[in-house]
Amino acid sequence: MQGWKKTALLAASCVLIVAMVVVWFWVDLGTADGIASVIGASAGVAGLAYALISSNGTQQTGPTLTVSKTGKATATGGGTANTGITMLGAGQQVQARTDETGDAESDGSGDANSGIRLT
Repeated sequence: MQGWKKTALLAASCVLIVAMVVVWFWVDLGTADGIASVIGASAGVAGLAYALISSNGTQQTGPTLTVSKTGKATATGGGTANTGITMLGAGQQVQARTDETGDAESDGSGDANSGIRLT
């Protein structure tokens, strides 16, 4: 959530709490109970409508990874060389793009990567 949205949510919550206390002291508790029920139901419907409208049927995706103009990766003697991105636990959807990556060379026992590796 963005900073201004958090601030607005906090301010609105504080205003509602103060308003609720004022209503408790201004009217009897039976009337306050009825008002609270109407306000609570309205807030629930508004929250549901906001959730349905803001989702727009889009599917949430993970991070966008971009690797561009990497150098040469050379791995020897069982070592590992990486000039790109290695992301562990990529169980989520990830958008990945490479552009002009360098050469990846290994002597057969090493592991070289100059692009994107999702594991």
